Amino acid sequence: MADAQTPESLIPAHVHERRASADPEALPAEFVLRRHEGATWRGWALGLFCTALLALTIPYCDLVLHGTTFSNHMFPATSVFFLFVLVAAGTYALGRFRGRLGLTRQDLVLVFAMTMVTNALPGNGFWTYWVAQMSGGFFHQSAENRFGELVLPHMPQAWSPHDSEASRPLEWFYTGLPEGQALPWGAWAGPYAIWCGALLMVFGAIFALCGLLRRQWSEHEQLAFPLAQLPEDMLKGLDGSGEQKPFFKDRAALWGIALVFAFHSWNHLNDYWSSIPRIPQGNSMRGYLSEAPWSGLVPFYVFVYPSVIGLTYLISLEVSFSLWVFFVISRVLAMFLIQAGMLSPARSYWEGPFVDLGTGALLALAFGCFFMARKELTRSFLEAVGLRANEGDPSEPGARFWWLLLGFSVSGSLAWMMLAGISLFYGALLLLILLTVFTGLTRLTCEGGLFFMQMYTIPIEMLGMVQVPAAMGMSQVVKLTAWDRVMIGDWFRVPVMPNVMTTMHLSSRTGLRQRTLLSGLAAAIVVALSVSFFSFLYTACHTPGGAMAMSPLYADFPRHEYAKMARAAAQIEAFEAREAEAAAKGGALAPGELPPAARRDWTQIGWIGMGGVLLASSLVVRRFFFWFPHPIGFVMWMGPYPLVCLWFSFFLGWLIKLLIVKFGGAQAYLGTKRFFIGLVVGEACASVVWKMIAALAGNADTTSFLPG
Repeated sequence: MADAQTPESLIPAHVHERRASADPEALPAEFVLRRHEGATWRGWALGLFCTALLALTIPYCDLVLHGTTFSNHMFPATSVFFLFVLVAAGTYALGRFRGRLGLTRQDLVLVFAMTMVTNALPGNGFWTYWVAQMSGGFFHQSAENRFGELVLPHMPQAWSPHDSEASRPLEWFYTGLPEGQALPWGAWAGPYAIWCGALLMVFGAIFALCGLLRRQWSEHEQLAFPLAQLPEDMLKGLDGSGEQKPFFKDRAALWGIALVFAFHSWNHLNDYWSSIPRIPQGNSMRGYLSEAPWSGLVPFYVFVYPSVIGLTYLISLEVSFSLWVFFVISRVLAMFLIQAGMLSPARSYWEGPFVDLGTGALLALAFGCFFMARKELTRSFLEAVGLRANEGDPSEPGARFWWLLLGFSVSGSLAWMMLAGISLFYGALLLLILLTVFTGLTRLTCEGGLFFMQMYTIPIEMLGMVQVPAAMGMSQVVKLTAWDRVMIGDWFRVPVMPNVMTTMHLSSRTGLRQRTLLSGLAAAIVVALSVSFFSFLYTACHTPGGAMAMSPLYADFPRHEYAKMARAAAQIEAFEAREAEAAAKGGALAPGELPPAARRDWTQIGWIGMGGVLLASSLVVRRFFFWFPHPIGFVMWMGPYPLVCLWFSFFLGWLIKLLIVKFGGAQAYLGTKRFFIGLVVGEACASVVWKMIAALAGNADTTSFLPG
């Protein structure tokens, strides 16, 4: 806890993520949960309509128009925009929701939640990487790359459509549908249904974990949940309760929205009239750091993202300080290590020890989350098996529901893998690693407001540290890799678990019945997957040049992934031949003769282990000995590109809040809070409005002002 004399201690504890008692009588009055209610038919109708609209338009907006993307990060731009329109209508047109056509608070939360969780599915959250991973190897195979010889024989035929003399679904997807040809929906339907089954099983496990951990994070630890604070604050005052002035009647909020919207609008005008100068949003410092030793600081970007500054204002100074200071520490360390000859400039940041340390820290953070929640998990398990009375609302999903859902989803995922020919042992390990990583990433979002993250060491690579590929066999490696790549997408940019946890916390804070939320999210996922099947395929096949013209991803990503698998297959093939030859002579291969696919990289394992130890040690030091920076910035080393882009905005958000709290105290902080929420809302609305303008104008090359 902060010292009682410091200005920051004047702010309510829950604002600063201080650990507090879960006893409702001990909580601030604002935190006591409202009576929970369901949504009306209007909320359901709007939620399903907005979800279908996103599924229909995201493929075109993100892959044809380029510029700012909606599905390449977890920033809920579209959800905030929908809420902006509906809340503004409620404030100025519907008379505080008292008309017959009015919407309740629960309706609006449901719309926000349904669109937030499904926003990425039609794009980079599922479709983009599923179709590239499953079909790319078949389309790009050649005699030179040997995909057809080394990899594709191990890929189940049912996982992808295939070209024939009568129909060319892959060719038409990648190069465009010839004039007069009908799109072969049926060829894609079977593989898509198979993989939707796999995805839904993982989603079930994610929902269950969020249900089991929500109470610990929301009530016991009281994490900040910055992304949930946006809609919560936008909804205050709309029901006539007088708890706070309506968001769109607050001048601070309106100024924040207007400033950011004007800034981005000015820059977007340059897309249509080049004579209008663009206001720089940032730049790389490479040109200023070209000489040694300063070149060791590269990559070093300075970008200003108003939404990041706004969200940073909503978290504790301790967390925001960590997010920028650990980036600076990593760059200074790299500079000295390069000068000492201990680190190659090529491996100074994008791979190597920094990434491995962050990976170990993320895994330790996830294990720490389960350790901290051990009492809550034990309580819920005892309730589930009937050894303890249910403490929750009997009308809401209880502990038994969450544990049964977890068991069913995990069993379903493993059954799916086994039917595909994946070993139960390897499948269980990979699923465990995946859910562990998801939990760690979710903690980062809920505590630090991070909507843009990556992790470069993916679960299949971690599994390869436990059991080398040569021991697993190429068939297992190919199938496990395919499943893994579909579930993680673009190196964990848009995992669904953080959004699910955010919406669960939001529903508990705003009075939406959890049963309604879960039903709405399930319905939204089904709608998003159904509509995007048609919209994504139609967009790719009817774009001139097909998917290859939409994005280099459809050339680079599958070639890269299948080339890695082909190299592993060639190494395993050669290893098995040499091993058999050595065995015939009564000997064995020396450790130095083993190829990479047949040996463990103990150096990498050591760095990952050290990262876990450092994370755990920092928590112990912070708890029992002396002040030490919050380790969240250290964890972000796991995939450094987001931190490279965002660190300066984290710094600005931290510095602004520090000065306001130091010189203005709690009153100044609370008085300016809505201005910074307005920055986030303004950036979200600007991204959607100018994307709509680009669509109407047919402008495929517009300004991108969100990280991605």
